[in-house]
Amino acid sequence: MIIMPDKKTWPVSITPDNYPEFISTSSEHLTRKGSDLAGYFEEEPEPDTVIYEVFEAETVGHIKMAMTVLKPGKVGNEFHMTKGHFHEDDKAGEVYVCFKGQGMIVMQTKEGQTDELRLTPGALAYIPPGWAHRTINTGTEDFIMLATYPETAGHDYGPIQEKGFIKRVVEINGQVQVV
Repeated sequence: MIIMPDKKTWPVSITPDNYPEFISTSSEHLTRKGSDLAGYFEEEPEPDTVIYEVFEAETVGHIKMAMTVLKPGKVGNEFHMTKGHFHEDDKAGEVYVCFKGQGMIVMQTKEGQTDELRLTPGALAYIPPGWAHRTINTGTEDFIMLATYPETAGHDYGPIQEKGFIKRVVEINGQVQVV
């Protein structure tokens, strides 16, 4: 059971078994639909389709926690994905832990260096400072991951919204491909 007597300073253990309780006690909830991701996919998504949800815990002065539930599906041949972002604080990194499903994190620097990591339940991924990142659901069930990052990191969506990501994750002949 997750007990949060003071949401600003609470010890917590989040597991694949109790994550729904984290979701139910989160202080912020964001739903991204196809209309919110217009221009991010090669084709336009259905405006009312829920692509992903983010649940954040309230914190002050330390590490922020957010759980993303990325729905399965594709827009054209591209797998559902998050918008992706850099951090406003270019010295801030981020850690993801996969709880359920399967997917990828695609990353890039402002200089054009790219990398991708595949995630399955129990996997942990580290995104270094200065790397934009987005998650992609390559499976057939919800892709659920917990992210932790400095509270002061901030999110800078502008460069991705303007220029997109260098790489895309698509299905070609029934296979997941990074192109």
